[in-house]
Amino acid sequence: MKIIIAGVGKLGEYLAKELSLDGNEITIIDYRVFDNKALVNNEDVYYINGNALDSNILLDAGVRDADLLISVMDKDEKNIMCCFLGKKLGVKKTIARVRTPEYSSSINLLKEDLGLSMTINPEYMTAAHIARILSIPSALDSISFFKGRVSMVSIKVKEKSPLIGLTITGLSKKLKKRVIICAIERNNETIIPKGNQKLELGDKIYITGTRDQILSFLQFVNLVLEKTKKVLIGGGSNTGVYLAQMLIEMGMYVKIIEINEGRCRELSELLPKVLVINGDVSNQNLLYEEGIENYDSFVSLNNIDEENIVHSMFAKGINIPTVIAKVNHINLDGVLERADIDTVVTPHKIACNQIVRYIRAMQNSSNSSCESIYKFGEDKFLMLEYNVKHGFKGLNVKLRNLKLVNDILVVAILRGRNIIFPTGNDEIKEKDDLIIVTSQENNIKDLNDILV
Repeated sequence: MKIIIAGVGKLGEYLAKELSLDGNEITIIDYRVFDNKALVNNEDVYYINGNALDSNILLDAGVRDADLLISVMDKDEKNIMCCFLGKKLGVKKTIARVRTPEYSSSINLLKEDLGLSMTINPEYMTAAHIARILSIPSALDSISFFKGRVSMVSIKVKEKSPLIGLTITGLSKKLKKRVIICAIERNNETIIPKGNQKLELGDKIYITGTRDQILSFLQFVNLVLEKTKKVLIGGGSNTGVYLAQMLIEMGMYVKIIEINEGRCRELSELLPKVLVINGDVSNQNLLYEEGIENYDSFVSLNNIDEENIVHSMFAKGINIPTVIAKVNHINLDGVLERADIDTVVTPHKIACNQIVRYIRAMQNSSNSSCESIYKFGEDKFLMLEYNVKHGFKGLNVKLRNLKLVNDILVVAILRGRNIIFPTGNDEIKEKDDLIIVTSQENNIKDLNDILV
């Protein structure tokens, strides 16, 4: 596909890299595009230094023949205007980043008039992601599939865990309810496990199942099952506002600490059920005065990554059960691993997953339809959701007899209203929905690509 990206911020840069890896023809427009040396060195991307709100620049970029225009410039108004202009000039589809809460609540009424195919709000999406994590006790991460009927969560194998030394097959025999261990992170490597794979201390494991199955698994491994009741949020950003609103609706008690006095007044008006404290979350005395040790979760949402990391390390050090940090720079992954922070969320990664999902849907073939795509483990493995069509060559064959490429695991099947966590005796049928796990090395664009 021919895709134009307007804007070279963190999201624009990440999108360009991901979409070019997927075989798309990418053109980036930005008046400061050549300031980004790392991005310009990507030979798979074409660059135009200019203003994407200039119709001549868009025409030079080939907007008339483009399949998609994605605008992720620094202002919502620019993104809306760019997409409106691109649509007038002939681009087939448009996506605009719209982050202002006031715009987000009303933009759907104007999408058709503005020529918008889709809008994304990374702050809202990040808040929703964090809220899902907090809804499942002890989870480090949480993603849902099949409209929320199946979840994937991750946990760490800690000392005295009954998981240590168990094989995947041995674990299955001990569990009351079946779950699928779909990936293991160990020593900076990702393993797509087979039945004889042993679990070790320090492993980060990814488990797929229904909510009841996952809660039963967490009970087996002696992890906390009490619901999150009290959440302390560091930083009153838009993400913090969205998150507080979601958590209040879930019945949780929420407190926000924000350093800017004027912003505190705004937050108090926006969030009447939230206690807003004017103070510096870096002040440990203030945190103790506010009873941080009595909270079930601490979420650090400041604009500076390093501050979020330090604040989260402090919260982790005083044994807050769940600690979550927002980090924008993906090159800090090694630091984060050593910091032992429970969960790190990266807004532009979350937004990119949503956009890639939309693009995959545009590219759907006669053999399969990719409904969603998620990347984990420093992008080393993927979870893909497919709708199976008549052109899939593995129809009606027992999974044990299917010749799959290495590092492929069929995790779940949705057939009508029934969810199947498959064994070797199960088959894939036309119109099934599948979740598969694969390593990043496998270039799965069509479901037939999972077959040898």
